[in-house]
Amino acid sequence: MIHNHFETERFDLLKDDSVTIAEYRFGHNRQGKRDVWIERGEKGERFLSQITFAGQALGVRKEIYTGRCYILREKTTSRYQFLDQNDCGFWLHSDTFSGARAFGGDESVRIQTWLTTAATKPPLLIRSHLS
Repeated sequence: MIHNHFETERFDLLKDDSVTIAEYRFGHNRQGKRDVWIERGEKGERFLSQITFAGQALGVRKEIYTGRCYILREKTTSRYQFLDQNDCGFWLHSDTFSGARAFGGDESVRIQTWLTTAATKPPLLIRSHLS
């Protein structure tokens, strides 16, 4: 079994519970924006998202409930990634929420340590929402 390596130095942990991905491309050459936010409740946490384009809003997409959700921003590209944690470890999703990279075992412990450390740093200021 191949174990994934989570590149902690590649990301900033955002303190925000929501982000807007401007100039989001989807479908057959369509472009709009995608709002992504974290819903918290008795069942746990999950990511919700909605695409808006040309004055139309598509239905809200609801991901599965997990233990915790985190919004990350890639340092070099400013692209958003979405990390969730469940009993099996961590899952890293791109802005499309299509497929995910899984991290478990020792790598899961390393990610949790990074999240704890990153959470104590001052919050990042988001000046604009980039794709």
